[in-house]
Amino acid sequence: MKRPLRRLALGALAVAALGAALVVRARRTPESSQPVPPTARAAALGTTLQPQVRTEMKGQRAAAARPALAARALAPVAPATVDAPESLPASLEGTEVDGWLGVDDDGHLVVTPGARWFFDYFLSATGEESPQQIRARIVAEITKRLPAAGAQEAIDLLDRYLAYRERVRALQASGAPNDAQQRLAQLHDIRRETFGDASAAALFGEEEQMQTVDLQRRQVLSDQTLSPEERERSVEALEQQLPAAARQARSEATTLLHLQADEQQLREAGGSADDIHALREQRFGAEAADRLDALDGERAAWLQRLDDYRSARQSIEGDAALTPDARARAIEALRAERFTPEERLRVAALDTVQAPSHDGGGK
Repeated sequence: MKRPLRRLALGALAVAALGAALVVRARRTPESSQPVPPTARAAALGTTLQPQVRTEMKGQRAAAARPALAARALAPVAPATVDAPESLPASLEGTEVDGWLGVDDDGHLVVTPGARWFFDYFLSATGEESPQQIRARIVAEITKRLPAAGAQEAIDLLDRYLAYRERVRALQASGAPNDAQQRLAQLHDIRRETFGDASAAALFGEEEQMQTVDLQRRQVLSDQTLSPEERERSVEALEQQLPAAARQARSEATTLLHLQADEQQLREAGGSADDIHALREQRFGAEAADRLDALDGERAAWLQRLDDYRSARQSIEGDAALTPDARARAIEALRAERFTPEERLRVAALDTVQAPSHDGGGK
């Protein structure tokens, strides 16, 4: 049985940035307890859709089709003679394809975040295969999985996604704004221009919602005009705007963040590693305490790898002999050399949305 690509397991239990990692894990797993829209559930499971849902989806397809011609004009076009390589790149050997693709009762593609994860699974091999080979591999997988109409729509979506990635890469090369809210607004605009409102919302809407709540939460917590009680009430109100699965993940994260605070107090009082383990065992049991102990070491190793990568990345960015495109390619090759496919996605996201820091990015 093939092994799945390694999820963000370290981030899911790492105490220092647990909230974001647990949200990612909840969203990335199709079998999670997250409420799934009827269209997405039908796409993933191959079930039928109710008539009213089919009508709604036809309207979404019509809205999504409006920017398609402009988006295809931006999309990189692979030579028709390029075939998908027979063997997988080394990083994908023995793994299961991430994400999912599906169609409605009429055979049309249902756009969900799973399509993006499906594309990203193969695109994580960037640096091991040429862009043309990767696109050909994705197209071959699409045509194996979907009927003709849905397959063509998925290929169109793929080309728009490749165009979107190029626009984000160009934004990085030109220097994204330092303000996180401005960066998110720029990504929002690029997504709507490339995919149209309906498809952009289906692909990125929930993620953007969580990012927006996070930004607003930071603003509330830094607002010195509010009392502690007012901050707490405002944060609670913001949390209610999150999807149900995200709220559950945040609740679990809060429990572990409380543990982190208690551990810090214990260390400051001279507590030993055995004392920390005993505290964890008291809160969560022996097995969970052992896992957290192991994750301490793994997280330290991850932070060191991230620091080493950022130092190397800084050297590339400071190389005046390189053009912006050459810098972007060199950074992408650096990620391919130092990180697993899923780690690359996380590091690329950190490079795009977050300013460099030593927080470990929630890994």
